[in-house]
Amino acid sequence: MGCNLWLQWTLMTFLGFLTSLFWIEIGERPDVGAVEGIIGGSLIGLAQLLVLRQHISRAGWWVLVSLLSWGLIGFSGLGALGWFAPRTLYLFPRVLYGVLDGAKIGFLLGVGQWIVLRQQVSSAWLWILASPLCWSIALALGWTIGGALRLFTHLFLSEVVGLAVTWLAVGVLTGITLMGLLWETAMVNQQR
Repeated sequence: MGCNLWLQWTLMTFLGFLTSLFWIEIGERPDVGAVEGIIGGSLIGLAQLLVLRQHISRAGWWVLVSLLSWGLIGFSGLGALGWFAPRTLYLFPRVLYGVLDGAKIGFLLGVGQWIVLRQQVSSAWLWILASPLCWSIALALGWTIGGALRLFTHLFLSEVVGLAVTWLAVGVLTGITLMGLLWETAMVNQQR
C-alpha cells in the first residue's frame, strides 16, 4: 500500500479529468451542469475504481456514487464545479469562492463516497470531513492559478490549466486521506 496507492490514486484522478475533456467543454457556471457532472463523475469514478478495487471489495459502487453525486452537484445551483471557471478575473473572489464552493462539493461527494467506504474502512466517517477540506484547498488553488494565468496571457486556455491543477491537487490530497484510512484499517484488522 503506502506511496504506491497514493501515486496511483493521484494519477488516475488526474487522468480521469483529462479523459473527461474529450466530452466536456470547459465553460462558465451556467454552461456546465448535470449532464457534464454525470459524464465527468462517471469517468473520474471509473478511473479511481481501478485503484480502489485493489483495496476494498464492492468498490464498483464508487462509480455509481460518483456519477450520482456529480449529477446532483451539476443540477444544483453550484453547477459541475470541476469543469468550469469563475467569470471574475479578480483573484480574491476566486480564492474565497474556491474555498466555499470547494467545501460544498467536497461535502456532497464525501457523503456519497462514504457510503461505499463505511462498510470496509475503519473511521470512514473521516472521509466526510476530509473531502471538503481537500476540495476547498484544491479548488481555491486551481481557480487562483487559472485566473492569474488568464490575467497574464488573456487566454481562456489558462482556466483549463487551473482546473487541471485543481484535479491534480484533489488527487494528491484525497489520495493522502485514502492512504491513511486504508493504513488504519489494515492496522485494526491485524489486531483482530
